[in-house]
Order: sequence, then C-alpha cells, then structure tokens
Amino acid sequence: MASLTKRNGYYSIVFKSTLNGKSYKKTYALGTKYKKIAEQKKLEYEKLYDAGQINPFDDNWNLQDYEKEQELEGTSLTSPIINTLQKQFLREKTNVTEKTRRTYKYIIRQFMDQVGHSMPVTMIDANDIRSFCLRPKLANASKRNYLKHLKAFFNWIVEKEVLEVNPCDKVGLPKTRDNLVDKIIDEEELNEIFKKFKAYQKKHQKSGAISTYEQKQHWFIPLITLAFYTGLRRKEIIQLRWEHVNLKNRFLRVTDTKNGYERTVPIFDKLYKELSKWHKFNGKPKKGLVFPSPRSIPNGELAMMGDNVSKRFKYYATEEAKLKDSIHFHGLRHSCATFLLRNGFNVIEVKNMLGHKSLEVTNKYVHLVANDLLNTASRNGLIKSQVG
Repeated sequence: MASLTKRNGYYSIVFKSTLNGKSYKKTYALGTKYKKIAEQKKLEYEKLYDAGQINPFDDNWNLQDYEKEQELEGTSLTSPIINTLQKQFLREKTNVTEKTRRTYKYIIRQFMDQVGHSMPVTMIDANDIRSFCLRPKLANASKRNYLKHLKAFFNWIVEKEVLEVNPCDKVGLPKTRDNLVDKIIDEEELNEIFKKFKAYQKKHQKSGAISTYEQKQHWFIPLITLAFYTGLRRKEIIQLRWEHVNLKNRFLRVTDTKNGYERTVPIFDKLYKELSKWHKFNGKPKKGLVFPSPRSIPNGELAMMGDNVSKRFKYYATEEAKLKDSIHFHGLRHSCATFLLRNGFNVIEVKNMLGHKSLEVTNKYVHLVANDLLNTASRNGLIKSQVG
C-alpha cells in the first residue's frame, strides 16, 4: 500500500512493505502541489506495484526516471494532460484573430494555474470549472467570458475523442438582474460631469495643486465627448488617428476594431464642436494619434494608458458629479447606443455604428427605451389611460 505526504506545499508518495518482520519505506516526490493529481498518481502506482510492474524498493528504480521514460514512449501515467492539449489547441486555432488567441491562452492558463498544469483532463470535472468561472470576485461578464472560452476548449477536446462529455455542460451561470440601465448616462449627466471637471480644474489650478500640462488633462472633455457620441471602444479611441478623422465631411473611420471590420461613424454637431477645438488646440495636425499621451515628446508619440482614462472618468463621474457608482467608462458605449435609439436610429444603424457582431447584442438596448415609446404613444393619443 502507498500513502501521500505533503511538505512545503508539494506531495510525495510513500511506499511501505514488511518482509521477514522488517519494515521498509520508500518516499518519492510527485512534483505536484495539487491533491487531485497526487491522488491519481498514487492510485496508478499502487496498481503498477500490485501487478509487479514496478518495484519502488529497488535501489535502481527512480520515480522521476520512470515517468520520463513513460513520457518518451507516449504512455505517461497522466497523459493526456491539460498543458499538452492547450498547446495543441492553440496551434490548431487558426480561424480566429490574434487577440482572440491571446484571450484563449490567458483564460486556459489561468485555469491551469488553479487545477495544475499536469492535470489529466479526464480528472477535470464540473466542480473545477465552476470554482474557476464562478468566483464571487468576478463580474458577471467575466464569468460568462471565462465559461464561454473554456467550453470551446473542452468541446475541442471532446472532438478529439479524449473526453466523452464536456465538463462545462454541467455548469450554469447564475441568473442575475440586467443592470445595464445603471451603467448608462444621458446628455444631462454628461454635461454635469464636464461641469464638475471644469470646477475641479479651476479650483486646483488656482491653488497651485495642478500646474503641469499632464495634470490639466486637456484631453478629458473631447475624449469623453467622442466616447459618448460615437460609442467607440476605449482601445479604438486611444488608437484613433487624425488620418482617419474627416472633420470637413463629418465622419471618422475606425480601422482597428474588435471584430476586424472597418466601420465609418458620423460626427454629430456636439462632437464636431469639441473635436474641432481639440484639433486646433493641438496645432491642426494632419496625422498622428488624436489623443496622444501627455507624456509624448517630439518624434516620440505615445498612446494614452487606457486604465488611466477609465480611472479619471470614474473619478469625475462618481466622486465629483456624484453619479451612481455603477458608472464606468465602458458605460459610455451603452449610453451611445441608448442615445441613438432615442433619437430615431433603428437597430441596424446602431449595430453598424457601434460595430456589434450581431443584432442580438444591439437588441439588449431596445427595452431601455420602452418608456420613451410609451411616452410617444401617449403624446400621439394612442394610449389615453393605463390600467394599473
């Protein structure tokens, strides 16, 4: 019989035997800190020992050497392991963008860090998936994203006939209230944010607390205005170039998109006003980043840090303007979709402008303007009274 011991976080297997009244013991490091892997190896080595295929008490036998030999022969005890399969999966995943490949790699590696890189996939169950994807600290969007990518990975493993059933199939996401409305602001709230931003800057510039170009954050109003009225993603904004902005004909082109498709977005009057001022403020450049980092130097243009943009918006929106704590920079994209629908754009137009992959994504905003539809119907005499 064998048993397991743990020292400094790592497991070892201990073989014990009695011969002619004398006790013998041999201990071998298993090289893993994961209990599930250690228990599986223990069972396998017990079977081999009972069958007489290994003799752990032989001074010429070594567990590490044995495993290396088995791996070279393609008969490793723990084959197929998740680390080997994820490498093959990523090599074969050629029908996706490089960004998507990186996302798969990141999520699968995070999962492997939890279950063990040498974990046999046959030992992974729904509980492993659930404990990784449904961690309390994760946002609901992250939970869905993690589960979606792991499900695709394990579907591939099933197709390779390594597994019969995808362990992700037994994992359901908790039903949560759609709180999209809490992430949206309207024009009045947008103007309140700008009002508080100006007051904050005026107060602290007067006191001398704000004095440098970087601290004055000249980019804030034009960038946030662009985000609200175009619905561009944060990455699309910080990578937007003047070569792709046509102020004369009132449109801009988004070339580096999430889905890989270029799109054209109109420049509305309020954005045109702010963007024209920003263009003039920067010397009317014909090329280069629209919003370069304040730390850029001549002949050394730097892109703004996306996290810094989000943090500054979050601060002025929630700390200064006292809006809901659920307001975040990405909510400006949701706000734009709602703004467009309220101003007569149909779902196809909103889908194209925001670069949504499908109408299903765009349709989630439609119910947010339901009250607007009721108000319009009431004004037109189509609803004279409501039964309550």
